[in-house]
Amino acid sequence: MPLKILVANPNSSKSVTDTLDQLISRPPGCDITFFTGPEGAPPSINDEETSVQSEQACFNVLKTQGQEFDAILVACYSDHPLVNSLRKQFPGKPIIGIFEASVAHALLRGSKFGIVTTGQAWEALLTKGVASFFGDEAPSTDPASWRNGRFAGVASTGFTAIELHQAHPDEVSRKIGEAAKRLVEEEDADVICLGCAGMTGMEEAIRKGVSNQSIEIIDGVQAGVDLLAGLARRRTT
Repeated sequence: MPLKILVANPNSSKSVTDTLDQLISRPPGCDITFFTGPEGAPPSINDEETSVQSEQACFNVLKTQGQEFDAILVACYSDHPLVNSLRKQFPGKPIIGIFEASVAHALLRGSKFGIVTTGQAWEALLTKGVASFFGDEAPSTDPASWRNGRFAGVASTGFTAIELHQAHPDEVSRKIGEAAKRLVEEEDADVICLGCAGMTGMEEAIRKGVSNQSIEIIDGVQAGVDLLAGLARRRTT
């Protein structure tokens, strides 16, 4: 019997969900269902306030629907509160976010990783999340300045998740490439994480930005699906 994995997009933009459905590879033996945030969820998650708003809207639905699945992936690139809410609701069920999935993969794929994200507010928020992942705490006065030997920092593009698909593709590609170039040339990153679910499928922009240098590119949604497939399979055997 195939494993059932739910990929939950906690914003209300179905265009983002549809892109994920088209581009994400299905691991063998897995059925993947895609979920879009319901009424009350924001169209784009741009800060802590909209993260909380999306958690409240989605949890009200997923606290019952989530029972049907062997594993759940929260497809927002942040330390999203929905992950912990669902873990408390479904103890023992594999539930992760694409942020932590991509960081875990990045640490195994290279020596130093950086994150290309959307708006500037995420530079501090994601850096705080990475510091927490390592068991550390970013400085309160300048969270985005935190580094360690494995982390090259976060570079923003200025877009929201929605604008990644609404702005001119050449402009989106240029800004993603410029952000990746800063991380590679100024911070010595050899792994780049796509820091937004809306960036799925935009790996070529990274490659152009770094002039096809030999770097690894991590799509957090694909990384999360692949990781959950293994976790769920182990739990059911």
